[in-house]
Amino acid sequence: MKKYIAAGLTSALVLMSACQDNPVSPSRDRVVAGSEQTLQSLVTGIVQSDRSNRSGTNAAIMARDAIVPNANEQRTLTEFYVTPPDPSDFIGSSSWAGLYAQLRATKDLLKSAGFNALSTSDQAITRGFVNTLGASAYIRLIELRDDNGIVIQGDSSAVTDPIRTKASALAYMSALLDSAYTDLNAGSAAVPFILPSGYQLHGDYTTKASLLQFNRGLKGKVEVMRALDPANPNAGSAAAAVTALNIALADAPATFDQDYLDMGPWYQYNPSAPESSFNPLQGSTNYVTQNFVDSVKAGDLRAAEIIPAKKTTVAGYSAQWRLAFTDPSNAALQSSPVPMYRNAEFLLLRAQAEIATNDLPGATRDINAVHTVEGGLPAYATFTTADAAIAAVLYEYRYSFAYFGAQHLVALREYGMMNAAYLGQPGMPAYQVIVAKLPIPLAEVNSRGGDITPVPYP
Repeated sequence: MKKYIAAGLTSALVLMSACQDNPVSPSRDRVVAGSEQTLQSLVTGIVQSDRSNRSGTNAAIMARDAIVPNANEQRTLTEFYVTPPDPSDFIGSSSWAGLYAQLRATKDLLKSAGFNALSTSDQAITRGFVNTLGASAYIRLIELRDDNGIVIQGDSSAVTDPIRTKASALAYMSALLDSAYTDLNAGSAAVPFILPSGYQLHGDYTTKASLLQFNRGLKGKVEVMRALDPANPNAGSAAAAVTALNIALADAPATFDQDYLDMGPWYQYNPSAPESSFNPLQGSTNYVTQNFVDSVKAGDLRAAEIIPAKKTTVAGYSAQWRLAFTDPSNAALQSSPVPMYRNAEFLLLRAQAEIATNDLPGATRDINAVHTVEGGLPAYATFTTADAAIAAVLYEYRYSFAYFGAQHLVALREYGMMNAAYLGQPGMPAYQVIVAKLPIPLAEVNSRGGDITPVPYP
């Protein structure tokens, strides 16, 4: 049987896929000869792969929050402002191969001798955990590809699976999370393997109770995406999102604080050998746009995160501000933890669902949780229009999540605001194309003989 070296090879492949052109199709297996991997090594490979593929830089560039003037790699500018991303290069193929390596590793784990040797309850929580992470991988893929579609990884890595429509992929993710939730409920009180320390940094996400909440947070995220899909809105998904997110946020305090907003699994980094894993957000060319700087509200505490940087001009584009957590001169940032998901995001997702169900008081409450705590700003009065609430949600996503994921980009697309009017605001980089999604990578196009028209699942 074909096997992964999950703790080593999978992670290494993911790291290479971040910067290599024309990556390998996800349906082509990476194999080695050797003995069966232990359950711990398989889990370690999956969580390392998950960490390696967590990058919000391209999404932040598309949302016009970030700008990356890299003189040695001008495609970080030209392929977002001048021409569409090339499906054969590292931007056009961003995150694809690594996330499918993770998904294939999950399939292998659930067929492994180490998994089958577990007790029934340990199998259940293990299956629930890895499939929840698998759903997260699919979320990241659809966030970047949108209606270009994605592949739903089949059981056999020898089969070239078709590209699936966004609507059917989201439906699959929703069902996968429900199945994982059932497994978690039936499982042991804690996972039967060791997870990185970031899973216990802001709450203990090695336990059944917290993993159930995490799973429902992702379920709510998927249902919001289904409800607000511009091409195929699902009317019932907004209410389903509220139901799921109420479970995810069931332990919310009467008064919100930063500790609660930060609860969730986090990634931790160790720049020392042998791991040599650095925080990926720190970078000499990671800047923010002038519009990002100019649009922050007076008195917003998050403005303190915006710091001056050496003005850099590449390919006619200039930048002179960065976020402090990307500062290349601060060596301590090399080991700074990065959130995977936080309650702050789940609160804003619930606000989006509440807006969609016309619960403006509920949306106001959830927006204010982030607005007052992370922004330090006066609370909004109860919104009287959906448009006002949507504008507030977009603002919170922009200033609490820049560089941390695709939250702002996705919301801009959902509300039809990723357009010429938005991109043409003062302080935005000049553009010739609107890039709101990434293409299907060329390796995938070729493996299907050029047929990448999305089809329903199954």
